[in-house]
Amino acid sequence: MPVFDMQLPESSLSRRHLTLLMVAGEPSGDSHGAELIHALKERHPLIRIIGVGGPRMAAAGQEQLFDLTAHAVLGLTEVLKQILKFRRFKNEIIELAVQERPDAVVLIDCSGFNLRLTPRLRKELPGSRIIYYISPQVWASRAGRVKAMQRDIDLLLSILPFEKPWFAKMAPKLNVQWVGHPLLDRIRKLEAVEPNPDCVALLPGSRRTEVEAHLPPLWEAARIMARNKPGLKFILLSPNETIQKYALDMLARFPAPNFAFEYNIGYAISHLSRCELALVASGTASLECALVGIPQIVVYRVHPLTFAVGRMVVKVKHLSLINVMANETIVPEFIQDNLDPSAVAQEALDLLNHPQRREMMKRRVEQIVTTLGGPGASKRAAEAILFESAFATAR
Repeated sequence: MPVFDMQLPESSLSRRHLTLLMVAGEPSGDSHGAELIHALKERHPLIRIIGVGGPRMAAAGQEQLFDLTAHAVLGLTEVLKQILKFRRFKNEIIELAVQERPDAVVLIDCSGFNLRLTPRLRKELPGSRIIYYISPQVWASRAGRVKAMQRDIDLLLSILPFEKPWFAKMAPKLNVQWVGHPLLDRIRKLEAVEPNPDCVALLPGSRRTEVEAHLPPLWEAARIMARNKPGLKFILLSPNETIQKYALDMLARFPAPNFAFEYNIGYAISHLSRCELALVASGTASLECALVGIPQIVVYRVHPLTFAVGRMVVKVKHLSLINVMANETIVPEFIQDNLDPSAVAQEALDLLNHPQRREMMKRRVEQIVTTLGGPGASKRAAEAILFESAFATAR
């Protein structure tokens, strides 16, 4: 369980306004950022939040320059296609930072964008604190980036328990605090329901590029499963209305399904708990399935060039976070060329037809989940951010 012994300088904080600039570039970061904003405002009502994020952060009170999450992409080739646009975004954020001189900058996940933004922020805002919430996964690839992180970041807020000792070894001068995983708050707020043994969730991803890569093979796997096990029902889950519309437009071009089908927004336990199994793109949704306790099969595919580059720099054996933390294969993974609909369908049917195998997976996943700590990550992160912001000299 994450523990903090810091004491906030109450008087210095309460007597003046604080301004934080937050940057989130992905739907999951938008959700975590919104929860963080609520926790910050509860602790410090006078705080002002500016920057870029998504609709959830805007609704939570961020004065938003633009919606960066609407442009989220994944992979080298996808980024290169839009490099000029992202360069313009960075320049606009820097201009805002120089104009507003925030007490602190809080960068949320999205390492491909934020780690490139950090050196410029350090240069332009020498008196502001630079805080990174949700650590870049440098322990998995390109560990050399820790040198720049140690140079430019004042506080790194980690959400995984093994990250703090890793950074202590690789970057001993970097201030790292483990706050726990924010998903634990979201999942614990809801009550589970009894799953339908014939219900399967499809979660192709939170970005358009992920939906393009994963929805066709998952849909074909569903067709194969339905032929072999009549009566199955599938639920397509999307993170927001934009991605849902994009997915449904894709499905309109496919042959009519031979199975019962519905679609919903959000990966909440109220949807996932109805299912006996999830076919899910690697990422936050996979961890949500783990926290709910639903057996899963993880899939992932990117552009061949992106995958080729990734193979040269990625140092972990697995892609699923559950498998990474366990250092063994607990949940099946079908990655890149191995993402074959027939193979996915066969694995899924085997899980559905063997309750003992599903229960074994649930038990092993639960053992891993318990190491993530308890609820309260957003509040702990807010406390750490306010503590660090109290020492800013920019304002």
